[in-house]
Amino acid sequence: MSRVAIPLQGDPEKRRLWWKQYHTWVGVVASGLLVAVCYGFSLQLPFFFDDLPIMTWLNLHGWPDIWAHSSENAYYRPLAFTVYKLGDLFPLGTRQVVLRSVNLAIHWLNAVLIMQLVKLCGKGSVQAVLAAMLSVVFPFVYLAVPWITALSHPMVIALTLVAAYGALRAERDSADTDHASAADPKGFRKPLGSSDGGASRAAWWGLSLLATALAPFAHESGPICSVIVGGWVIIRSVIPPQGTPFRWRAKRTALAGVILGVLLNVGGVLVRSYVPGVGDMQLAGLREWPQSTVYFLHGLVYPVAPVIGWLVNHHGAHDLTLVKIATAGLGLLLAGLTRRSRDWRYVACALWWWACGAVPAAVSLRFNYLYISPRLHALSSAGVVMLWAYIIFELGRLARRATLRHLVWGLLAAAIVVQNSAFLARQRALFTSLNHVYQEVLEAAADADNAPLGFVNVPDALAWREKTYALVQENVIFVPWYSGTGEFIEVNQGWRPSDTVRFTPVLQDTEQVFGSQGQGLDWEQMRQFATEHRTVWLARYEGERFVLNQVGTVAPDSPASTEEPLVRFEGGPVIESASVRELPDGRWALALTWYAPRAGDLDVFVHVRDASGNVVAQADGPALGGMVPMWIWQPGDRVHDIRHFALPGASSPTEAGPYTVQVGLYDDTGRSPAFMDGHRCAEDAAPVATLVP
Repeated sequence: MSRVAIPLQGDPEKRRLWWKQYHTWVGVVASGLLVAVCYGFSLQLPFFFDDLPIMTWLNLHGWPDIWAHSSENAYYRPLAFTVYKLGDLFPLGTRQVVLRSVNLAIHWLNAVLIMQLVKLCGKGSVQAVLAAMLSVVFPFVYLAVPWITALSHPMVIALTLVAAYGALRAERDSADTDHASAADPKGFRKPLGSSDGGASRAAWWGLSLLATALAPFAHESGPICSVIVGGWVIIRSVIPPQGTPFRWRAKRTALAGVILGVLLNVGGVLVRSYVPGVGDMQLAGLREWPQSTVYFLHGLVYPVAPVIGWLVNHHGAHDLTLVKIATAGLGLLLAGLTRRSRDWRYVACALWWWACGAVPAAVSLRFNYLYISPRLHALSSAGVVMLWAYIIFELGRLARRATLRHLVWGLLAAAIVVQNSAFLARQRALFTSLNHVYQEVLEAAADADNAPLGFVNVPDALAWREKTYALVQENVIFVPWYSGTGEFIEVNQGWRPSDTVRFTPVLQDTEQVFGSQGQGLDWEQMRQFATEHRTVWLARYEGERFVLNQVGTVAPDSPASTEEPLVRFEGGPVIESASVRELPDGRWALALTWYAPRAGDLDVFVHVRDASGNVVAQADGPALGGMVPMWIWQPGDRVHDIRHFALPGASSPTEAGPYTVQVGLYDDTGRSPAFMDGHRCAEDAAPVATLVP
């Protein structure tokens, strides 16, 4: 208890000692909590987007195929696919949570590794913890972390961080050994690392080279790992400080490690090239290198990029020009801070990481693909956040008083973390909205009696109408155009026959731009669709979220019932039965079974009245959520029509009840006469159900 109380006792020296002792754990816990806040929602997500074809591929192939043949869509990422295959050993439902936990754990691990790497470069603990926090909320990995089959992005970052840390740790141990030996040239004391130090250095270099060798098998950008690590080793360990002569003998191990790392990556590339089906590297990005360069400059200046986005959205400013201006300003700021701190090595290392991490995507992908795939900033993000942690720390050091210095650090760090966290919350809203409707898709498919299922207007993707970042498309895709709802259900739950279509007459505007799955249907095709599926489900945007309603189905060429109908309308169809039930979300569903002895052209109204006769809810319109109007009904159609409504103020009937549900038909001339048990209904509104409090 006394140790925990130290920071609260008001003694600055005790607080300093406490921070020195426990800052690593503070960074670990704080970054872990931030990962949970920003990405914890992903544990509830199903398989989506490229999870669907990739998990299907894994179900059809064994372990040897992962390493001996190209994976799905010519990708060769056997390390990541091995993790997916291991996750496939868990049952459905648990499988998704386990694999998403791996993504979150590696993202957290990357933050901790960045913190340790910054400290290994001689920087203070405050700067190191800040770099870890910035890495968690780096905005352009918002899809790489919660998306299972984007694991290869955080995985290649982790391998590169391990490789860099191992190499620098090996060289630091070597330097400690040299210093200890120089202090005791006669060997009266065992020099630090004289034997153990050599073994430690070899172990760290072994870890570094192992991570370097594995990187090409995690992602296509993996071969750049040796270039990043080699550059760091040369900048920090091989190039001597100013005024110090270069000693080849002391640096040959480091140079040998760099060369061996490059050879291992080259070997990985050669292995990839001989695996059947692996896609060849295309240099399509070189055709648009100016735009691609600016795109990654956009990632470098990400803390001020929302200002650029605001100027572009609201004032029509030119996005590429603003990014160049922001980069020039950043360059001037870095020049001044580096001159003051005299730590050009750290700045050079951070910029080297950013530049090398951007190269694979910049040279191989065209600008329009980069624009829709911000996760391609992932590998370069480690260098970017280390650079900005340095900038914030050095700006704070400009203040003479410690109190003011801490205030500057806190304000600048909070400005970036809060800004990025708000952006991630904005993207979480897209995930949550899509997840809500797709969980209802899975609930609908859970009952085998519902199949074949017909889905209408289910959104496959969502995007914000106004972007935060000028050069990034902020969207989430749940079902890609080369897949479908059927594969989504199969991968997440098991096979169910289903089809998904789009019906524009009942599409609704949303806060986001969205696309619906499937081909578009006209009125007659919609009726046919309703006859071919046992249940039809319509996605609607209600209350700032999508909901999936079962709206009924159509049975053509049905024989007329021999029983007296519940309601008979003069010159129109009859209602054979009616029932009402409360839904789990608090709304109510009215199920009407219509039979059409002849063609007609009437509209339907459904009124819900309280005990005082006031209309408190309505569910008017054509059958099946407005998709099958009466004018396309055919003689012999039996239409199972489900309508949804909410009662005011509560999710169940209150003292205002009982509620009466009335149904009627009308046209331009008025209401159609309605009869129940041979008697005409008052106001031609047939009371078909009652909700009793």
